Amino acid sequence: MTISRSSPPGPDTAANLYGRQKERGALAALMARARAGNGGFAVVHGEPGIGKSALLDDAARAAAEMRVLHVTCVEWESDLGYATLHHLLKPALELLDRLPEPQAAALRVVFGLADGPAPDRFLVGLAALSLLSELAADKPLLCLVDDAHWAADASINVLGFVARRLDTEPIALVLAARSGEGHRLELAGAVDLPLTGLDRSSARRLLLEQVGTRLTPSQRDVVLEATAGNPLAIRELPATVAGARVPPGPLPLVEELQRAFLRRVRCHSEPLQRLMLLIAADGHLRWDVLRRAASVFDPGLESAVEGIGDLDELVTVDGPTVVFRHPLIRSAVYHGATVGDRRNAHRALAAVVDDEDELRAWHLGQAVEGRDEDVARELEQAARRAARSSSATTAALLARAMEVGDPGLRRARRRLESAEAWWHGGDFDRAKTMLEGLELDSSAEPLRVRATLLRASLELHIGRPADALAMLRPVLPSALEAGSHQAIPLLMRFWEAGFAANAADAWAELSNVVERHDLTGTGVWEILGRLLRGTCRTLKGIEAGLAPGDLDAAAHLTDPGPAAWAAGMIWELGDRKRGRHLSRIAMRHARRLGAPVPLSWALWRVVMDDLESGRFRSAEAFAEEGCRLTEETGQRNAHLAFRGAQVMLAALRGDDEAARRLAGHVMADAIAHGMVSIVVLVQRALGLLELAAGRPEQALLHFRPPAGGSYLSVTVVNVPDLVEAAVQSNHVDMTAEPLALFTRWAQAAGTPELGAPAARCRALLAPPEHAAADFRRALALHEHTDQPFETARTQLLFGRYLRRNRRKSEARAPLNAALETFHMLGADRWADRAREELRATGVRIQPRVATGAVRLTPQEARIAEAVADGYTNRDIAAQMFLSTRTIDYHLRKMYQKAGVNSRAELTRILLTEAGNNQGAASARTEPATERPPRSPLY
Repeated sequence: MTISRSSPPGPDTAANLYGRQKERGALAALMARARAGNGGFAVVHGEPGIGKSALLDDAARAAAEMRVLHVTCVEWESDLGYATLHHLLKPALELLDRLPEPQAAALRVVFGLADGPAPDRFLVGLAALSLLSELAADKPLLCLVDDAHWAADASINVLGFVARRLDTEPIALVLAARSGEGHRLELAGAVDLPLTGLDRSSARRLLLEQVGTRLTPSQRDVVLEATAGNPLAIRELPATVAGARVPPGPLPLVEELQRAFLRRVRCHSEPLQRLMLLIAADGHLRWDVLRRAASVFDPGLESAVEGIGDLDELVTVDGPTVVFRHPLIRSAVYHGATVGDRRNAHRALAAVVDDEDELRAWHLGQAVEGRDEDVARELEQAARRAARSSSATTAALLARAMEVGDPGLRRARRRLESAEAWWHGGDFDRAKTMLEGLELDSSAEPLRVRATLLRASLELHIGRPADALAMLRPVLPSALEAGSHQAIPLLMRFWEAGFAANAADAWAELSNVVERHDLTGTGVWEILGRLLRGTCRTLKGIEAGLAPGDLDAAAHLTDPGPAAWAAGMIWELGDRKRGRHLSRIAMRHARRLGAPVPLSWALWRVVMDDLESGRFRSAEAFAEEGCRLTEETGQRNAHLAFRGAQVMLAALRGDDEAARRLAGHVMADAIAHGMVSIVVLVQRALGLLELAAGRPEQALLHFRPPAGGSYLSVTVVNVPDLVEAAVQSNHVDMTAEPLALFTRWAQAAGTPELGAPAARCRALLAPPEHAAADFRRALALHEHTDQPFETARTQLLFGRYLRRNRRKSEARAPLNAALETFHMLGADRWADRAREELRATGVRIQPRVATGAVRLTPQEARIAEAVADGYTNRDIAAQMFLSTRTIDYHLRKMYQKAGVNSRAELTRILLTEAGNNQGAASARTEPATERPPRSPLY
């Protein structure tokens, strides 16, 4: 394979690079790590002309035994989402067939090689990582991206995604950007290389190389003082500075360099200057396009095209493309021309570009003076085509169409669609900014509903859920009249926002709306409408909300967003098993599509279910993944939710210090952002910590509902905890109303997952002579669930009841079973409580026996779980947004830990440990011997 260079050498590039020993050493070390298989990335930043390009060129020359990909971004590409990525990956596109088909299809679509729906940027990121990993399979890879501040956000997001996953890849990535413009490149783990002016000695050596003895020592001092060590200025400005036409001291270099370049441009003939303007208007201009555009721009220019090759001090030929040797030259040419000439240049370029090319529409947009609805329509059509590949490009083209098109409703629609495109692309801030100027009255009701839904969605993800509720209320009536296709999304957002804000009035309003209106529809809207009605009715304790056939239909949803919504509602209906299954379906579809927003909420459901079910290791792995995912995608509120889950996990495991420390941070952020549901979650975690420690009075303070009421599904989840704490602290009077609500819910749902804790609550409140029957009823229901933690809690309370009623021998079996399960799950504080109760029955507890169980990190546990499920390394990589090489690396580490040589042996060991520990959870009547902890597979 031949890897061609995509960027020309800059004017500050020289074989001798002066004064950059530290920076060269840092890049040499980065490349050495990449050659050893442990890559990484660096960010070089500094003012224009400071030597960023020279440093990258030097790295390319020093990249012995490495394949080099080198691209330079240009300003106009900042509006075209994946242009930079396309330039970088173009030499590797022949390897696309080696990628999993969804990843290969994603790159084909975003690079215009195939039609299809625009893939999510996370899928594009995974595909780019996989493609680079394939390219680096036989030779380490150095990727250099110059002027990265001009890359579009879509490309930068993908490069950031790749950069964070290079630690097990033979790939070094180096990005260069101007100071103050590369904030998007500020990523943890980067080698940070700020470039400042050369030291005096290095600057003097460079100046002497340039001018020799043509300047006197005093003139050289003036140059050195004025240029402040900027290498490009030292090369370009000696004559200007030596002539003493500027005041002493450093110059404003960007402006001065542009003036210097413009003076050099003006020395050439008028035809060559006009040809350079055509090149400047595009950035990377092919010879054939330049010739055709020249004849349109000025019929007499075509004969002058060959003369461009003689301007080697200003432009350079890169294969079939003509480019400027430095961005400041292009800027000087473009902004030195009149506005009219610039527009005419864009118009000429648009005339020779393919009608179906988004670049034609972009040039037309730049050529417009004032308003032009015809051009706006063409920009809009180009945006529709771009939607197949890049949401960011779609958003930018629609924004320009809005600017040049006619005012009124059409302008408002374009603004809204641009905002929606930014939203779908995951750029929440730009979506919010685009919406700020949108004003719609009642005459544009459908658009107003769409705009409100988008505003509320943004508030739900990065703002305050209570504000989302306030936005949605006024448009609910008109949305309900429009039909389920418009009403259901609004109602689902209303449900999510009400839950997040823990707004009791929102629950009541939602319930009433659902009861009064017909939510029937077709397809996904029919399924979600029936689920929503059933959820509201079940939570109100009216009836079991849905027939089995309705629940079965939800399992066939393939869109991860609706599937995640359905999973949440089914979970609230009390069918935890089916809800868990659907959550994993939503997670699988979101991974397949690379869709981070629905994946985040599907992951959240999986984490909460794993916590409820006692799968603490799995919950830890998914919560860690969720935290990383939401931080990368800017989903602030979802990130808080995962951190809240981590508080709950620490509390259930009995890690008092970690739980309280993390709870303080999460609580403060959740209060600041109005995420009351996370406050309630953290309060519950702290309450369980107190309850496990035998402090029910303090626990009760955390379980009490917030003043002013609570969202119904938030309230009922805490009821079994509240009843236990109230009974043990002699505050039974607090339990009547909450327990009645929980009981109605459990009866309407008719599921053992809710019936078991309801029976346990009745047992705790029953007279001693009747309590045993309710405890046994609860345990019988637990047998039909997959919730070992809740089962063990019931066993602990049953044993405690039996011991306190002088039935010590009967108490040992449930207490022993509880102890074994708590040990298996790693719930140490709860195990301590069971141990104390067992000792009180006269049982001598044996010390725990150390074992050689395989201890895995959360990420390794996720990989092990996927291996045990039969997934290939490639499948696992796609699920976890990692490269196949990274999965191989982690599996090798796991083999070493387990002392095995194959995935089959690893699976057998882990499943054997899990089986042994599961067997330990059965009830025993003999005094317990401490068992090993549950396999890290869970």
